[in-house]
Amino acid sequence: MATGVVDYNSDLVRKKWMREGLIQNASKSSWAAVSGNSKNSIVYQENDISAGAGHTVVFDYDGNLSQRAIKGKTTAQGKGEQKKKFSDKLTVTDYRLVVDNGDKFDGVNIGDLSINSHSHSRSGLADLYTRFKDQALFDAAQGNLGQAATHIIDSTTFDIGVLTDIETTLRTGVGFNTGGTRRPPEPFMMANGEPIWILKVDAFLAGKLKNSTGYQSLVYNGDVRGNNNRAFTGIIGKIGRLLIQEEASFMGETDAGASWGLDSSDIELSGMRQYDVTNNAWTGQEGFDYASTLKSRALILGAGGLMLANGKSPDYKYEETDFGKKSESAVEFWMDVAKCNLKAENSDYKQAKVADIDYGVIALDIEI
Repeated sequence: MATGVVDYNSDLVRKKWMREGLIQNASKSSWAAVSGNSKNSIVYQENDISAGAGHTVVFDYDGNLSQRAIKGKTTAQGKGEQKKKFSDKLTVTDYRLVVDNGDKFDGVNIGDLSINSHSHSRSGLADLYTRFKDQALFDAAQGNLGQAATHIIDSTTFDIGVLTDIETTLRTGVGFNTGGTRRPPEPFMMANGEPIWILKVDAFLAGKLKNSTGYQSLVYNGDVRGNNNRAFTGIIGKIGRLLIQEEASFMGETDAGASWGLDSSDIELSGMRQYDVTNNAWTGQEGFDYASTLKSRALILGAGGLMLANGKSPDYKYEETDFGKKSESAVEFWMDVAKCNLKAENSDYKQAKVADIDYGVIALDIEI
């Protein structure tokens, strides 16, 4: 056993070693590029190393001023608008991902001694942790972690015309099939300062869009960059203010029920789920059938749409049994994930309401 890799008597060394493994796997995440420690990111991440199981992490949002001007000699004193404040919170819980290291005899038997080493276990656990966290964000955004979507756009088609209508709805806050008029979601600012909304689609919707006449005409006539043409590369790219990203589909197994927790899925591949209308089941649940009538739930994402709370730093754990004959390794971490659904600390706006809605996540349901 490569027992010299980690000093088991030092929490700091173990946690640093595990954190290095997680950083090495971060590039595999679908959400890494849009995560940050402020509401300007799509995934608003708060790290509170003092928060263990049962501890609450608070997310603060400031509102804009909205008062009318005071004209002429009318007394202004005492008429100042109270600053609006909004917040949401998550309570972190501890989770563990565990791998059986086997024993040295098993490793020798198959000609792979590395399979019993801590570094091999760390690599596997870091990869699984990345998929676990990614899937938690996908499930939260799609409304499957106890938070049903407050605003939904329904469509039977998916083409350039639909994308244009979606952009209009996002700009005006009008035109949702579910949820009614709402404040337009805050756009996400790209590195060059350009405001965009990210539209995450699965392969079914990506194919539907690419097969549409309007999209093909746009690509063939408007995108003339030779070998970098979207028709050759398969990249969808940006249309208007919508940056379209194709994501993988979930593969694995999930408990039955209308919603589930972070510990309800065996995650083989993280990604977006489809909904089986006939059998009332999502991808991975018993009864789901690709031959049934299906809907894809795409995700329109703006700034501050998702919250990720991290408590104590992820820690590597190792345990021997049967007098050292067998061992297991684990990564232990404290976290929670949810869509941002703000509560007004004092008062909300009359029309451009902020509280009690999915702040930066819009569901787009399309039959496939």
